Amino acid sequence: MADVRTDIKGIDKFIFEGGLDDNKLHLHISQVDPGTRAHPSHTHDGQEIFYVFEGNSEVAVGEQIHQLSDNQAILVDCQVEHGIRNVGSTPLRYAVIIAH
Repeated sequence: MADVRTDIKGIDKFIFEGGLDDNKLHLHISQVDPGTRAHPSHTHDGQEIFYVFEGNSEVAVGEQIHQLSDNQAILVDCQVEHGIRNVGSTPLRYAVIIAH
């Protein structure tokens, strides 16, 4: 039996098919204003994809800085300090996909 959730950040309706382990893969949508970020750079287990829907971002991965804009993505090792921030003049809207 499927579990329907409405508490996932940025997603109105998220259906989890029965029998699947929802701790292995996470998805949420974030939007941040110009010059801001959702939270400070951090580390955790797994791998993470940032996919930018719209806006201009700067993704820090360790000592490296990557610029991402509309329809661009990056896959990072979450055990390396990482984070994303809005470096544009309009809201940044992006998806976060985390695999454990």
